[in-house]
Amino acid sequence: MSTTRLSFGAILGTVQATANTVTGALDAAAAGVGMINSFVTQAADNQRIRQLADKEDFVENLIMEKAQQRAESYLKADKFAAKSESHKSHYNSAYTAFETILRGPKEE
Repeated sequence: MSTTRLSFGAILGTVQATANTVTGALDAAAAGVGMINSFVTQAADNQRIRQLADKEDFVENLIMEKAQQRAESYLKADKFAAKSESHKSHYNSAYTAFETILRGPKEE
């Protein structure tokens, strides 16, 4: 009987040691998952901030580029219209026609 108790006690001790090992492994895995989650969260935050900054640069560059293109177009049109009254008249007539076609008639 005493041997049975000792054997049963040894088995319970082994089960307890195994349970402690499994619990330790699960705790380590949970800590690892927590570290990975923290890393991913930080990376996502950094990416969001970088995208905001990139968008601001894109918008600013687009505004400057389009403003320059428009200014160059106006200067080219002014240079054309300044050649003669005939150039100016024909340009203004064509501009008005295309403006009406593309933007619709002006409301007064």
